[in-house]
Amino acid sequence: MNDMPQEELDAIIAERAKIFTPQWFADIFGGRLGYGDTFWLGNFGVLMFVVPAATLIAGILYAQAPGVMMPFLQIVVAAYALWLLGVLFAQIRIGPKGGWPIFGVIWTAGAALAALITALKL
Repeated sequence: MNDMPQEELDAIIAERAKIFTPQWFADIFGGRLGYGDTFWLGNFGVLMFVVPAATLIAGILYAQAPGVMMPFLQIVVAAYALWLLGVLFAQIRIGPKGGWPIFGVIWTAGAALAALITALKL
């Protein structure tokens, strides 16, 4: 296996440094990222931060103000549903071509619907 040239490694590092910056959020919703980045980071990347934070806050609320925990979780899940709708529209804006991207649009739509139903039923 050949080693990647340093210039390519530097380009990858520079590109990854842009993830989760304000401009990156604008790019993802504007449909200016690649389809893979939009799907994977849009659907699952943000959960690396949201899930631990929501779990910690929900645990603190459960211990200190149990009546506030469920409304907090409803807000978090509803916000995630809105986030997924934004990702879905970005995926459609990019224009899915092929089986996997079409499956990705269906997956994101289903996840957004499930999150919305969950927020309403909590």
